[in-house]
Amino acid sequence: MDGFDKKAFQKTLWRLTLPIALQSLISYSVNLTDTVMLGFLGETAISAATLANQLFFIFTIACVGITGGAIVLSSQYWGQGNLTAIRKIMSITLRIAVSAAVVFSAAALLFPAQVIGIYTRDQAVIAAGIDYLRIIAVSYVFYAVTHTLLTLLRSVETVRISAWIHVLSFVTNVFFNYLFIFGKWGAPRLGIAGAAIGTVIARGVEIAVVLVYMLVFERKIRYRPAMVRFWDKLLFRDMVQYGLPVLLNETLWAIGISIHSAILGRIGSDVVAANSIAFVVYQMTTSIILGNANASAVIIGKIIGQKNTALAQATANRLRLVYFYVGLGCALFMVLVRRPVISLYNIQEATRQMASQLILVYAVIIFFMSFACSFLMGIFRGSGDTRFALITDISCLWSAIPIGAVAAFVFFINPVIVCGLLRLDMPMKALICLIRLKSGKWIRNVTREEPAPLPPETCAP
Repeated sequence: MDGFDKKAFQKTLWRLTLPIALQSLISYSVNLTDTVMLGFLGETAISAATLANQLFFIFTIACVGITGGAIVLSSQYWGQGNLTAIRKIMSITLRIAVSAAVVFSAAALLFPAQVIGIYTRDQAVIAAGIDYLRIIAVSYVFYAVTHTLLTLLRSVETVRISAWIHVLSFVTNVFFNYLFIFGKWGAPRLGIAGAAIGTVIARGVEIAVVLVYMLVFERKIRYRPAMVRFWDKLLFRDMVQYGLPVLLNETLWAIGISIHSAILGRIGSDVVAANSIAFVVYQMTTSIILGNANASAVIIGKIIGQKNTALAQATANRLRLVYFYVGLGCALFMVLVRRPVISLYNIQEATRQMASQLILVYAVIIFFMSFACSFLMGIFRGSGDTRFALITDISCLWSAIPIGAVAAFVFFINPVIVCGLLRLDMPMKALICLIRLKSGKWIRNVTREEPAPLPPETCAP
Protein backbone atom coordinates (compact mmCIF):
# COMPACT_ATOMS: atom_id res chain seq x y z
CA MET A 1 0.00 0.00 0.00
CA ASP A 2 2.60 2.50 -1.20
CA GLY A 3 4.77 2.04 1.87
CA PHE A 4 1.84 2.56 4.26
CA ASP A 5 2.51 1.10 7.71
CA LYS A 6 -0.82 0.72 9.52
CA LYS A 7 0.68 0.22 12.98
CA ALA A 8 3.06 3.16 12.66
CA PHE A 9 0.21 5.31 11.33
CA GLN A 10 -2.08 4.49 14.23
CA LYS A 11 0.67 5.00 16.79
CA THR A 12 1.64 8.40 15.41
CA LEU A 13 -1.96 9.55 14.89
CA TRP A 14 -3.11 8.84 18.43
CA ARG A 15 0.18 9.94 20.00
CA LEU A 16 -0.47 13.37 18.49
CA THR A 17 -4.28 13.38 18.64
CA LEU A 18 -4.86 12.53 22.29
CA PRO A 19 -2.75 15.29 23.91
CA ILE A 20 -4.16 17.87 21.48
CA ALA A 21 -7.70 16.62 22.15
CA LEU A 22 -7.06 16.77 25.90
CA GLN A 23 -5.81 20.33 25.51
CA SER A 24 -8.96 21.33 23.62
CA LEU A 25 -11.20 19.49 26.07
CA ILE A 26 -9.64 21.27 29.03
CA SER A 27 -9.86 24.61 27.26
CA TYR A 28 -13.57 24.10 26.60
CA SER A 29 -14.04 22.79 30.15
CA VAL A 30 -12.96 26.22 31.34
CA ASN A 31 -15.86 27.69 29.35
CA LEU A 32 -18.22 25.08 30.80
CA THR A 33 -17.04 25.85 34.32
CA ASP A 34 -17.51 29.58 33.74
CA THR A 35 -21.07 29.13 32.48
CA VAL A 36 -21.98 26.69 35.29
CA MET A 37 -20.63 29.03 37.98
CA LEU A 38 -22.16 32.10 36.39
CA GLY A 39 -25.40 30.14 36.02
CA PHE A 40 -25.89 30.54 39.76
CA LEU A 41 -26.05 34.28 39.17
CA GLY A 42 -28.80 33.95 36.55
CA GLU A 43 -29.27 33.97 32.77
CA THR A 44 -28.11 37.59 32.42
CA ALA A 45 -24.64 36.70 33.71
CA ILE A 46 -24.38 33.68 31.38
CA SER A 47 -25.48 35.74 28.37
CA ALA A 48 -23.17 38.66 29.22
CA ALA A 49 -20.07 36.49 29.55
CA THR A 50 -20.92 34.55 26.39
CA LEU A 51 -21.45 37.65 24.27
CA ALA A 52 -18.47 39.50 25.74
CA ASN A 53 -16.31 36.52 24.81
CA GLN A 54 -17.32 36.82 21.16
CA LEU A 55 -14.45 39.29 20.65
CA PHE A 56 -12.01 36.87 22.27
CA PHE A 57 -13.47 34.09 20.12
CA ILE A 58 -12.72 36.10 16.97
CA PHE A 59 -9.24 36.84 18.31
CA THR A 60 -8.47 33.19 19.06
CA ILE A 61 -9.57 32.22 15.58
CA ALA A 62 -7.36 34.98 14.15
CA CYS A 63 -4.48 33.45 16.13
CA VAL A 64 -5.31 30.05 14.66
CA GLY A 65 -5.19 31.68 11.23
CA ILE A 66 -1.86 33.37 11.93
CA THR A 67 -0.27 30.17 13.21
CA GLY A 68 -2.05 28.09 10.58
CA GLY A 69 0.27 29.28 7.83
CA ALA A 70 3.22 28.76 10.15
CA ILE A 71 2.35 25.17 10.94
CA VAL A 72 1.90 24.35 7.24
CA LEU A 73 5.49 25.42 6.59
CA SER A 74 6.95 24.28 9.89
CA SER A 75 5.60 20.72 9.68
CA GLN A 76 7.00 20.30 6.17
CA TYR A 77 10.38 21.74 7.20
CA TRP A 78 10.30 19.31 10.12
CA GLY A 79 10.01 16.54 7.53
CA GLN A 80 13.19 17.96 5.97
CA GLY A 81 14.90 18.33 9.36
CA ASN A 82 15.41 22.07 8.77
CA LEU A 83 15.43 23.67 12.26
CA THR A 84 16.77 27.00 11.02
CA ALA A 85 13.62 27.61 8.98
CA ILE A 86 11.41 26.57 11.90
CA ARG A 87 13.10 29.05 14.25
CA LYS A 88 12.60 31.87 11.77
CA ILE A 89 8.97 30.93 11.27
CA MET A 90 8.46 31.06 15.03
CA SER A 91 9.96 34.57 15.22
CA ILE A 92 7.80 35.92 12.41
CA THR A 93 4.66 34.35 13.86
CA LEU A 94 5.26 35.72 17.37
CA ARG A 95 5.58 39.26 16.04
CA ILE A 96 2.35 39.07 14.06
CA ALA A 97 0.34 37.36 16.82
CA VAL A 98 1.37 39.83 19.53
CA SER A 99 0.56 42.77 17.23
CA ALA A 100 -2.92 41.36 16.65
CA ALA A 101 -3.38 40.90 20.41
CA VAL A 102 -2.63 44.57 21.03
CA VAL A 103 -5.28 45.62 18.49
CA PHE A 104 -7.98 43.36 19.98
CA SER A 105 -7.11 44.41 23.53
CA ALA A 106 -7.46 48.07 22.54
CA ALA A 107 -10.90 47.39 21.04
CA ALA A 108 -12.03 45.62 24.23
CA LEU A 109 -10.75 48.37 26.51
CA LEU A 110 -11.90 51.37 24.49
CA PHE A 111 -15.20 50.19 22.95
CA PRO A 112 -16.68 47.45 25.19
CA ALA A 113 -20.30 48.67 24.96
CA GLN A 114 -20.16 48.89 21.17
CA VAL A 115 -18.65 45.40 20.89
CA ILE A 116 -21.33 43.75 23.05
CA GLY A 117 -24.06 45.89 21.49
CA ILE A 118 -23.47 44.08 18.20
CA TYR A 119 -24.97 40.94 19.71
CA THR A 120 -27.80 42.15 21.95
CA ARG A 121 -30.04 45.11 22.78
CA ASP A 122 -30.53 44.00 26.40
CA GLN A 123 -29.02 46.83 28.49
CA ALA A 124 -28.59 44.63 31.57
CA VAL A 125 -26.57 42.13 29.53
CA ILE A 126 -24.49 44.93 27.98
CA ALA A 127 -23.72 46.50 31.38
CA ALA A 128 -22.58 43.18 32.86
CA GLY A 129 -20.59 42.35 29.73
CA ILE A 130 -18.64 45.62 29.88
CA ASP A 131 -17.25 44.73 33.31
CA TYR A 132 -16.18 41.32 32.02
CA LEU A 133 -14.69 42.50 28.71
CA ARG A 134 -12.50 45.26 30.15
CA ILE A 135 -10.82 42.81 32.50
CA ILE A 136 -10.47 39.88 30.11
CA ALA A 137 -8.74 42.12 27.52
CA VAL A 138 -5.56 41.96 29.61
CA SER A 139 -5.18 38.26 28.77
CA TYR A 140 -5.07 38.64 24.98
CA VAL A 141 -1.30 39.18 24.72
CA PHE A 142 -0.68 36.27 27.11
CA TYR A 143 -2.79 34.03 24.92
CA ALA A 144 -1.06 35.13 21.70
CA VAL A 145 2.40 34.14 22.95
CA THR A 146 1.27 30.87 24.54
CA HIS A 147 -0.76 29.78 21.52
CA THR A 148 2.04 30.55 19.07
CA LEU A 149 4.70 28.66 20.99
CA LEU A 150 2.52 25.62 21.65
CA THR A 151 1.37 25.47 18.01
CA LEU A 152 4.92 25.54 16.67
CA LEU A 153 5.93 22.86 19.18
CA ARG A 154 3.09 20.75 17.80
CA SER A 155 4.56 21.04 14.31
CA VAL A 156 7.69 19.21 15.52
CA GLU A 157 5.55 16.55 17.24
CA THR A 158 5.94 17.93 20.78
CA VAL A 159 2.42 17.84 22.18
CA ARG A 160 2.39 16.62 25.79
CA ILE A 161 3.56 19.90 27.31
CA SER A 162 0.52 21.61 25.80
CA ALA A 163 -1.85 19.23 27.60
CA TRP A 164 -0.06 19.70 30.94
CA ILE A 165 -0.14 23.49 30.63
CA HIS A 166 -3.87 23.44 29.99
CA VAL A 167 -4.49 21.13 32.95
CA LEU A 168 -2.70 23.62 35.18
CA SER A 169 -4.60 26.50 33.59
CA PHE A 170 -7.92 24.76 34.15
CA VAL A 171 -7.25 24.14 37.84
CA THR A 172 -6.08 27.72 38.29
CA ASN A 173 -9.12 29.13 36.52
CA VAL A 174 -11.61 27.05 38.50
CA PHE A 175 -9.98 27.99 41.82
CA PHE A 176 -9.90 31.74 41.21
CA ASN A 177 -13.35 31.75 39.60
CA TYR A 178 -14.80 30.17 42.72
CA LEU A 179 -12.82 32.59 44.88
CA PHE A 180 -13.87 35.80 43.15
CA ILE A 181 -17.30 35.02 41.69
CA PHE A 182 -18.74 33.99 45.05
CA GLY A 183 -16.40 35.86 47.40
CA LYS A 184 -14.98 32.86 49.25
CA TRP A 185 -12.28 32.78 51.96
CA GLY A 186 -12.34 36.51 52.50
CA ALA A 187 -12.10 37.49 48.82
CA PRO A 188 -14.55 40.12 47.50
CA ARG A 189 -17.72 38.85 45.79
CA LEU A 190 -17.26 40.17 42.24
CA GLY A 191 -19.74 38.12 40.23
CA ILE A 192 -19.11 38.18 36.48
CA ALA A 193 -15.99 40.35 36.95
CA GLY A 194 -14.59 37.57 39.17
CA ALA A 195 -14.85 35.12 36.28
CA ALA A 196 -12.81 37.48 34.11
CA ILE A 197 -10.14 37.86 36.82
CA GLY A 198 -9.89 34.08 37.17
CA THR A 199 -9.34 33.71 33.43
CA VAL A 200 -6.64 36.42 33.36
CA ILE A 201 -4.74 34.71 36.17
CA ALA A 202 -5.00 31.35 34.37
CA ARG A 203 -3.62 32.88 31.13
CA GLY A 204 -0.75 34.36 33.14
CA VAL A 205 0.10 30.92 34.51
CA GLU A 206 0.02 29.48 30.98
CA ILE A 207 2.52 31.95 29.54
CA ALA A 208 4.85 31.63 32.54
CA VAL A 209 4.99 27.83 32.26
CA VAL A 210 5.46 27.73 28.47
CA LEU A 211 8.31 30.27 28.64
CA VAL A 212 10.08 28.26 31.34
CA TYR A 213 9.64 25.11 29.27
CA MET A 214 11.04 26.74 26.12
CA LEU A 215 14.08 28.13 27.93
CA VAL A 216 14.94 25.18 30.17
CA PHE A 217 13.48 21.90 28.91
CA GLU A 218 12.75 22.11 25.16
CA ARG A 219 15.36 20.22 23.09
CA LYS A 220 14.14 20.11 19.46
CA ILE A 221 13.80 23.71 18.27
CA ARG A 222 15.95 25.28 21.02
CA TYR A 223 14.43 28.68 20.48
CA ARG A 224 15.93 31.60 22.39
CA PRO A 225 14.55 35.14 23.05
CA ALA A 226 17.26 36.79 20.93
CA MET A 227 15.89 35.03 17.84
CA VAL A 228 12.66 37.03 17.92
CA ARG A 229 14.35 40.02 16.28
CA PHE A 230 15.29 38.15 13.09
CA TRP A 231 13.32 38.28 9.86
CA ASP A 232 13.42 36.32 6.61
CA LYS A 233 11.79 37.88 3.54
CA LEU A 234 11.45 34.61 1.63
CA LEU A 235 9.90 32.72 4.53
CA PHE A 236 7.62 35.66 5.28
CA ARG A 237 6.52 35.64 1.64
CA ASP A 238 5.80 31.91 1.92
CA MET A 239 3.86 32.48 5.14
CA VAL A 240 1.77 35.13 3.40
CA GLN A 241 1.19 32.91 0.36
CA TYR A 242 0.11 29.85 2.34
CA GLY A 243 -0.87 31.49 5.61
CA LEU A 244 -3.00 34.40 4.35
CA PRO A 245 -5.71 32.03 3.07
CA VAL A 246 -5.68 30.35 6.50
CA LEU A 247 -5.90 33.72 8.27
CA LEU A 248 -8.74 34.89 6.02
CA ASN A 249 -10.40 31.49 6.39
CA GLU A 250 -10.32 31.52 10.18
CA THR A 251 -11.21 35.20 10.53
CA LEU A 252 -14.17 35.07 8.14
CA TRP A 253 -15.28 31.81 9.75
CA ALA A 254 -15.14 33.41 13.21
CA ILE A 255 -17.11 36.42 12.00
CA GLY A 256 -19.66 34.05 10.48
CA ILE A 257 -20.04 32.10 13.72
CA SER A 258 -20.25 35.40 15.57
CA ILE A 259 -23.11 36.38 13.26
CA HIS A 260 -24.80 33.12 14.25
CA SER A 261 -24.63 34.34 17.86
CA ALA A 262 -25.98 37.76 16.83
CA ILE A 263 -28.93 36.18 15.00
CA LEU A 264 -29.80 33.91 17.92
CA GLY A 265 -29.10 36.71 20.43
CA ARG A 266 -31.61 39.03 18.80
CA ILE A 267 -34.31 36.37 19.05
CA GLY A 268 -34.08 36.52 22.86
CA SER A 269 -31.81 36.22 25.89
CA ASP A 270 -33.28 32.79 26.72
CA VAL A 271 -32.11 31.58 23.31
CA VAL A 272 -28.61 32.94 24.03
CA ALA A 273 -28.50 31.08 27.35
CA ALA A 274 -29.77 27.81 25.82
CA ASN A 275 -27.38 28.05 22.87
CA SER A 276 -24.47 28.90 25.22
CA ILE A 277 -25.04 25.64 27.10
CA ALA A 278 -25.50 23.57 23.93
CA PHE A 279 -22.51 25.15 22.19
CA VAL A 280 -20.19 24.46 25.14
CA VAL A 281 -21.20 20.77 25.01
CA TYR A 282 -20.61 20.85 21.26
CA GLN A 283 -17.20 22.49 21.65
CA MET A 284 -16.08 20.02 24.31
CA THR A 285 -17.12 17.10 22.12
CA THR A 286 -15.24 18.52 19.13
CA SER A 287 -11.99 18.17 21.09
CA ILE A 288 -11.21 14.77 19.60
CA ILE A 289 -12.07 16.09 16.12
CA LEU A 290 -9.75 19.07 16.52
CA GLY A 291 -7.09 16.70 17.82
CA ASN A 292 -7.50 14.56 14.71
CA ALA A 293 -7.37 17.61 12.45
CA ASN A 294 -4.20 19.03 13.98
CA ALA A 295 -2.51 15.63 14.09
CA SER A 296 -3.47 15.07 10.44
CA ALA A 297 -1.88 18.39 9.43
CA VAL A 298 1.43 17.46 11.08
CA ILE A 299 1.44 13.88 9.72
CA ILE A 300 0.54 14.88 6.15
CA GLY A 301 2.87 17.89 6.18
CA LYS A 302 5.81 15.79 7.35
CA ILE A 303 5.19 13.13 4.68
CA ILE A 304 4.93 15.73 1.90
CA GLY A 305 8.09 17.41 3.20
CA GLN A 306 9.77 14.03 2.65
CA LYS A 307 8.37 14.11 -0.94
CA ASN A 308 6.45 10.84 -0.61
CA THR A 309 3.29 11.58 -2.58
CA ALA A 310 2.00 8.01 -2.72
CA LEU A 311 2.26 7.62 1.05
CA ALA A 312 0.48 10.94 1.55
CA GLN A 313 -2.50 9.75 -0.51
CA ALA A 314 -2.59 6.36 1.25
CA THR A 315 -2.45 8.06 4.67
CA ALA A 316 -5.25 10.47 3.73
CA ASN A 317 -7.47 7.57 2.66
CA ARG A 318 -6.92 5.88 6.03
CA LEU A 319 -7.65 9.14 7.85
CA ARG A 320 -10.99 9.40 6.05
CA LEU A 321 -12.12 6.18 7.74
CA VAL A 322 -10.94 7.47 11.13
CA TYR A 323 -13.00 10.64 10.65
CA PHE A 324 -16.15 8.59 10.05
CA TYR A 325 -15.91 6.62 13.28
CA VAL A 326 -14.85 9.65 15.32
CA GLY A 327 -17.81 11.66 14.01
CA LEU A 328 -20.25 8.88 14.78
CA GLY A 329 -18.87 8.46 18.29
CA CYS A 330 -19.04 12.20 19.00
CA ALA A 331 -22.67 12.40 17.88
CA LEU A 332 -23.70 9.51 20.13
CA PHE A 333 -21.79 11.01 23.05
CA MET A 334 -23.63 14.33 22.76
CA VAL A 335 -26.99 12.58 22.77
CA LEU A 336 -26.08 10.63 25.92
CA VAL A 337 -24.70 13.53 27.99
CA ARG A 338 -27.21 16.26 27.15
CA ARG A 339 -29.51 15.72 30.13
CA PRO A 340 -26.82 15.30 32.83
CA VAL A 341 -25.03 18.44 31.61
CA ILE A 342 -28.18 20.58 31.45
CA SER A 343 -29.10 19.49 34.98
CA LEU A 344 -26.03 21.38 36.24
CA TYR A 345 -27.58 24.74 35.34
CA ASN A 346 -29.98 26.87 37.35
CA ILE A 347 -32.21 27.92 34.44
CA GLN A 348 -35.90 28.08 33.60
CA GLU A 349 -37.66 24.97 32.28
CA ALA A 350 -38.27 26.48 28.83
CA THR A 351 -34.56 27.30 28.50
CA ARG A 352 -33.71 23.78 29.69
CA GLN A 353 -35.88 22.18 27.00
CA MET A 354 -34.48 24.41 24.28
CA ALA A 355 -30.91 23.58 25.31
CA SER A 356 -31.71 19.86 25.07
CA GLN A 357 -33.15 20.27 21.57
CA LEU A 358 -30.20 22.38 20.45
CA ILE A 359 -27.75 19.72 21.66
CA LEU A 360 -29.55 17.16 19.45
CA VAL A 361 -29.14 19.51 16.48
CA TYR A 362 -25.45 19.93 17.25
CA ALA A 363 -25.09 16.14 17.50
CA VAL A 364 -26.14 15.83 13.86
CA ILE A 365 -23.86 18.71 12.89
CA ILE A 366 -20.84 17.20 14.63
CA PHE A 367 -20.92 14.05 12.50
CA PHE A 368 -20.42 16.10 9.35
CA MET A 369 -17.98 18.37 11.15
CA SER A 370 -15.68 15.38 11.73
CA PHE A 371 -15.14 15.21 7.97
CA ALA A 372 -15.28 18.92 7.13
CA CYS A 373 -13.01 20.17 9.91
CA SER A 374 -10.51 17.31 9.69
CA PHE A 375 -10.15 17.62 5.92
CA LEU A 376 -9.94 21.41 5.80
CA MET A 377 -7.85 22.06 8.93
CA GLY A 378 -5.92 18.81 8.74
CA ILE A 379 -5.17 17.13 5.42
CA PHE A 380 -5.58 20.09 3.08
CA ARG A 381 -3.81 22.67 5.25
CA GLY A 382 -1.00 20.27 6.10
CA SER A 383 -0.50 19.66 2.40
CA GLY A 384 -0.43 23.39 1.58
CA ASP A 385 -3.82 23.36 -0.18
CA THR A 386 -4.92 26.38 1.85
CA ARG A 387 -6.71 28.31 -0.90
CA PHE A 388 -9.09 25.45 -1.54
CA ALA A 389 -9.75 25.21 2.21
CA LEU A 390 -10.51 28.95 2.32
CA ILE A 391 -12.90 28.93 -0.65
CA THR A 392 -14.77 25.82 0.50
CA ASP A 393 -15.08 26.75 4.16
CA ILE A 394 -16.18 30.34 3.71
CA SER A 395 -18.47 29.90 0.70
CA CYS A 396 -20.44 27.15 2.44
CA LEU A 397 -20.60 28.99 5.78
CA TRP A 398 -21.74 32.31 4.35
CA SER A 399 -24.25 30.73 1.99
CA ALA A 400 -26.07 29.26 5.02
CA ILE A 401 -26.19 32.52 7.04
CA PRO A 402 -28.88 34.28 4.89
CA ILE A 403 -31.03 31.15 5.08
CA GLY A 404 -30.91 31.20 8.89
CA ALA A 405 -31.46 34.96 9.07
CA VAL A 406 -34.54 34.84 6.83
CA ALA A 407 -35.91 31.91 8.83
CA ALA A 408 -35.44 33.84 12.08
CA PHE A 409 -36.56 37.37 11.17
CA VAL A 410 -38.94 36.93 8.22
CA PHE A 411 -40.70 33.64 8.94
CA PHE A 412 -40.06 33.60 12.74
CA ILE A 413 -39.26 29.89 12.69
CA ASN A 414 -38.43 28.00 15.89
CA PRO A 415 -34.90 28.97 17.10
CA VAL A 416 -33.87 25.30 17.18
CA ILE A 417 -34.62 24.97 13.46
CA VAL A 418 -32.87 28.29 12.80
CA CYS A 419 -29.74 26.92 14.47
CA GLY A 420 -29.87 23.84 12.23
CA LEU A 421 -30.29 25.94 9.10
CA LEU A 422 -27.31 28.12 10.06
CA ARG A 423 -25.12 25.00 10.18
CA LEU A 424 -26.10 23.54 6.82
CA ASP A 425 -22.55 24.41 5.80
CA MET A 426 -21.15 21.29 7.49
CA PRO A 427 -22.73 18.62 5.23
CA MET A 428 -21.95 20.76 2.18
CA LYS A 429 -18.27 21.04 3.13
CA ALA A 430 -18.01 17.34 3.94
CA LEU A 431 -19.22 16.36 0.46
CA ILE A 432 -16.94 18.82 -1.35
CA CYS A 433 -13.91 17.68 0.68
CA LEU A 434 -14.50 14.01 -0.15
CA ILE A 435 -14.51 14.88 -3.86
CA ARG A 436 -11.29 16.91 -3.48
CA LEU A 437 -9.54 14.11 -1.61
CA LYS A 438 -10.26 11.63 -4.39
CA SER A 439 -8.85 13.99 -7.03
CA GLY A 440 -5.35 14.06 -5.48
CA LYS A 441 -4.94 17.74 -6.44
CA TRP A 442 -4.49 18.74 -2.80
CA ILE A 443 -0.88 17.46 -2.50
CA ARG A 444 1.64 20.37 -2.59
CA ASN A 445 5.23 20.76 -1.36
CA VAL A 446 5.60 24.33 -0.07
CA THR A 447 9.16 24.22 1.29
CA ARG A 448 12.33 25.81 -0.04
CA GLU A 449 15.44 23.70 -0.31
CA GLU A 450 17.87 26.13 1.35
CA PRO A 451 16.37 29.08 3.25
CA ALA A 452 18.85 31.69 4.43
CA PRO A 453 20.58 30.59 7.68
CA LEU A 454 20.19 32.33 11.02
CA PRO A 455 23.12 34.41 12.25
CA PRO A 456 25.50 32.19 14.29
CA GLU A 457 24.76 33.85 17.64
CA THR A 458 21.09 32.82 17.45
CA CYS A 459 21.73 29.12 16.96
CA ALA A 460 21.38 27.44 20.35
CA PRO A 461 23.87 24.68 21.14
